[in-house]
Amino acid sequence: MSNEPRLLVVDDDALIREELEGLFASQPYEVESAESVSEALEHLNGNEFSLALVDVRIGGKNGIELTKRIRDRWPEVDVIMITGHGSIENAVDAMKQGAVDYITKPFQAEEILMATQKALERRQMREEIEYLREQLRERYSFANMVSRNEDMLEVFSTLEMLARNDVTVLITGESGTGKELASRAIHFQGKRKVGRFVAINCAALPENLLESELFGYERGAFTGAVSDRVGKIEHADGGTLFLDEVETISAPMQAKLLRVLEERAIERLGGNQKIDVDMRVVAATNENLEELVKDGRMREDFYYRINVVPVHLPPLRERVEDIPLLVSEFLRGNPLAREKGLNRLSDKALNQLSTYEWPGNIRELSNVMERAILRARGDTIREVDVPTGKMGERNAGPKLNFELPLREYLKGAERDYLSRLLTKHQGGITPCAKQAAVDQATLHRKIKAHGLRANDFRQNGRGGGS
Repeated sequence: MSNEPRLLVVDDDALIREELEGLFASQPYEVESAESVSEALEHLNGNEFSLALVDVRIGGKNGIELTKRIRDRWPEVDVIMITGHGSIENAVDAMKQGAVDYITKPFQAEEILMATQKALERRQMREEIEYLREQLRERYSFANMVSRNEDMLEVFSTLEMLARNDVTVLITGESGTGKELASRAIHFQGKRKVGRFVAINCAALPENLLESELFGYERGAFTGAVSDRVGKIEHADGGTLFLDEVETISAPMQAKLLRVLEERAIERLGGNQKIDVDMRVVAATNENLEELVKDGRMREDFYYRINVVPVHLPPLRERVEDIPLLVSEFLRGNPLAREKGLNRLSDKALNQLSTYEWPGNIRELSNVMERAILRARGDTIREVDVPTGKMGERNAGPKLNFELPLREYLKGAERDYLSRLLTKHQGGITPCAKQAAVDQATLHRKIKAHGLRANDFRQNGRGGGS
């Protein structure tokens, strides 16, 4: 199968079709032609095209309407409009309906070839950008979380391992670091994803309501219990029970939950029948549970039962390099940002984000971005609304330029990454290649391409291998 771009010429003038077919025959393109809208649609249904050249009038029909149909149904196909009238109105209408360029008759061969080349280059660049974005997402993401921070990548690896196993997990981290998101990743990436993910905020309910919410009750168990009710634990049978803010559970309730975790069975309030439950338990806290145990505010046996595998999520101020990735995800996933065409931040806005302490972590960043998207005009967020608190110079990290084209940004980011890697391992190629997950030949080539020298990073002749 040929990799040459395939072009479609749509014109009811046989001489124009023959002229364009002959012109493109001398180029590395494949070309097909159609003399009517219906024939053009048949071609589009039968083959993949990179570009269509469409006359503004095709056998009495409107080529601009065909352009709209192409953009709606085959958005990957770019359109150049050809008009014999030189009408500004036609050109404007064509561009509004998605044409990337227009040419007026009579045209010069060089003019057509130049417009075609530019359209194909733009298409190739879009494909490369999307490919690079996909590579970034695959390399730096797990489930719905993104990061290129070393500690977070270790977390992703741990979560992936936990998803395949049924052990109880304790996720720790400050408020807003994504503990529930991590717990959902464990559930939905594992074998229990067909079961329910049942989340309960233990701090949101008083003890008496928490008990009935977790265990359920039989009719008549208390005033107002007019029918049986299944509790959260029963609902989690076959799935995952997520206990958020687990530190707020009282000691008596901890004892009852401990028994459930040990026996994997419950009794509803007012009932005397044991009900077996098969579930995974994930707990989360933003407190130091060891200190709570020392202070007598948490049972030691309950603590050890929920702390089988601990996972700690670092605060955002310790993973500042993730801010561009997170911002990119917010812009990509926000409907209003997509509607406005927002796709970049100014240097000022990015530096504001990169030098703020983020006490509310990712949740606070999300709120700031929501406000910025609401206020932004054009395709760039010029500034963001954050308090004036600054981080120390040591933690502020490098300034990142979102105004650069993606290729230049990635090139600079790669050079910075390699420099940091070589600094960390004192120029040692073997440990650098291992951490970067590439072979040594590839690493050597990339270091050389960026004008770096491993020897410059070595201290006292030591560098962990060459």
